[in-house]
Order: sequence, then C-alpha cells, then structure tokens
Amino acid sequence: MRRRRRIAHPEAPREGVEPWLELDAVLKERLRVALASRRPVTETELRKLTEETHACALILGAELERGEARLAQLDADPASPLVEVGATFRAVSALRRDRDDLLSLLGSVEERARAARAAWLTSSARSASR
Repeated sequence: MRRRRRIAHPEAPREGVEPWLELDAVLKERLRVALASRRPVTETELRKLTEETHACALILGAELERGEARLAQLDADPASPLVEVGATFRAVSALRRDRDDLLSLLGSVEERARAARAAWLTSSARSASR
C-alpha cells in the first residue's frame, strides 16, 4: 500500500505582517542554517537560495522605493503629521536593514560555496595527478 504524502499548507498570513517580511525572515533563517551547517552547500541548494534571496531582495527594494517616495511626499507637504513621517522613516530604515542583512547573509553563503568548490577542485586535481 502506498503512503500518501502530506501536503504542507502554508499558514495563513498573520494579521498586520506583510508577507514579504515573513519571506525575508524565512530566507534569513535558511541562510543562517546553511552557514551553520558543517556540510558544504550543494550547487542545487545554493542556486535555489540565491534565486529566492535575489527575488526577496527585489521585493524589499521595491517596497523601499515606495517608502522613500512616500517619505518624499510627506516631506514636501508642510502639513504632514510628524507621527506619519516618523512611522514611514522607521519602516524605510527597517526595510533597508532587512535587505542589507539578507544580501550580507547571501554573500557569506556564496563565499563558503566558493571555498568548498576550490577545495573540491584542488583535491580532484591532486588525485588526478597521482
């Protein structure tokens, strides 16, 4: 008898949390796990992580541009409430920090993958010369 696979259903988005922020948090955790793991990241894993991270960075970048445009609108209007200016500024700062952290983690994973590839190539060259 064949066992049925359970299909994981994503949890419903939490109230008040933007979906890209949850995606960002999940990707950061996956990147940290890849860095903490003693085994090298495979090419397939690296490619998938890279593509997903770049996609998330594009989303965060677009949201960052939207927030900066809103901040410029608020700055241009002298009647803008200071509370809204402050909230928008904090949101833009947080988005920039999130995007930069995400790209920094990706850079670390890519550097580790380059080192693993170099070690593999070096050991392959040594074993071929014997």
